Amino acid sequence: MAAVAAMTDDELEPLMLEPGIIRNRLKISGARKNALAFQAVQAEFGSFANYLWGWVGGSPLVNGPRSTGELVATTELSDRLSRDLKKRGFTFVGSTIVYAYLEAVGVVDDHVLGCPAKRESTPKHPEPARSSI
Repeated sequence: MAAVAAMTDDELEPLMLEPGIIRNRLKISGARKNALAFQAVQAEFGSFANYLWGWVGGSPLVNGPRSTGELVATTELSDRLSRDLKKRGFTFVGSTIVYAYLEAVGVVDDHVLGCPAKRESTPKHPEPARSSI
């Protein structure tokens, strides 16, 4: 994260020619912008995990969709978090991508009832040991 945050414009420019990534100038510069914003959140909250879990009181939100037809792409939480991330200087953090991220890191459990990965309980999030997220 620190390496990306420290990149100069001259270091970012060659990435426009890199075939293995999306060669969009706004997204490439957004990576640096997000790294800087991420560092600021870490400094303010101790870790990015502390920041995220603070939005849900330390416990995962466990939803109970009965079928994939009941799954959603955004929620009021992802709307609010998206707005806050943007205020903090993040870019490319719309409500849909924020909700997908919350699901990916376990802050939200949207597994359909009966899925083997469905949480059976809602444990409190432990204090993170100064992780990179």
